[in-house]
Amino acid sequence: MKALWWSLSVVLVLTACGGGGSAASASNAGGTTPSESIQQGSSSAANDIENPEEIDADTSYSFLKGSVEPAQVVSSVITGIDYPVHIYLPEGYADSGKEYPIVYALDGQTQFPGLPYLMEQAGGEAILVAISQGPDDRRRTDYLLPGARAYYQFLTAELMPLVEPMYRVNTQERSIVGTSFGGVFATVAMLLDDVSAPYFTNYLAFDASLYQHPELTKELLNNRYLASGDMPLNYFASSALPEGNDPYVTEFVTQLRSQNFANLSITQRRYQVTHGKVSEPSFSEAVGLFLAP
Repeated sequence: MKALWWSLSVVLVLTACGGGGSAASASNAGGTTPSESIQQGSSSAANDIENPEEIDADTSYSFLKGSVEPAQVVSSVITGIDYPVHIYLPEGYADSGKEYPIVYALDGQTQFPGLPYLMEQAGGEAILVAISQGPDDRRRTDYLLPGARAYYQFLTAELMPLVEPMYRVNTQERSIVGTSFGGVFATVAMLLDDVSAPYFTNYLAFDASLYQHPELTKELLNNRYLASGDMPLNYFASSALPEGNDPYVTEFVTQLRSQNFANLSITQRRYQVTHGKVSEPSFSEAVGLFLAP
C-alpha cells in the first residue's frame, strides 16, 4: 500500500519558522533561532525532547505513547517538490477499531515530534501527519501566495488521497495547523477551501506572519464572503507577545469578524512567549478545544 512512497531516514532539522514581530521580518532569513523551536520549548515538552541528537537516535520515539510510522517522502506532481512526511498514530490505534480525527501539520522539520508529544500531554487523540518543507526554504513559496494555491492543491488532491485510505480517518474532523508562515497558509487555506464541502474543520494559525501580502489575503476574504456567507468551521488564531505578530493577527481577526459569517467560530489567544515558542501553548490549548475525546 506504500508502493508510491520512498523510505526516508528520520532526521530532525531545527530551522527558522518564519518572521515575527514586524513587517521588516519579511526580508529576514528567519525570525527564530534553533533554541526557539518547539523541540526546545520552555515548559512541558522541554524535559523529554529538547535534545535533537537524542531524538535522532531514538527512532522508536519511545517517549511517545502512540506510534510513528516509518518516515516517507511524497513526490508532488503539482508543485514538483518532494516532501518528507511523518505519520503519528495515537495510543491504542491498532486495537480500537474506531475512526480518528486527522491533523495536517506544516513545518514538520521543526514541529515533529513535538506536536504529537504535546497532543498526548493535552489528552488529545488524533492521527497527525507532519509535512516537512521542501528544499531551499521552500516554505517561503508554498505557504505564501501565490504559491499557496498550488500547495493547497498538493495537500487536498495528492497527499490526502494517498494517506487517508491507509488509516481509519474521520474525514469530518480534519485540522490544518501552521506557525508563522505556516499560520499564513492555514489562514489562506480556510479562504481557499471548498465553499460547499470544505476539506478541513479546524484551521489553527499560530502567530501567523500576516504582514505578508495583506491585500491579497483581504481580497481572498472578500471573495470568500461573496461566494457564501456561511462558513461552518473553527478558526484558532494565536499570537506571541510582546515581539510577535499580534498586530497583524488582530487586524485579520477583526476583518474576519466584520464579515459576520454564519456558523464560523473564531478563537483568538495571546501568549507571553517569543515567536519561536508560540506553538507549544497554542497547540496545547487547541487540542483541548478540538481534539480531546
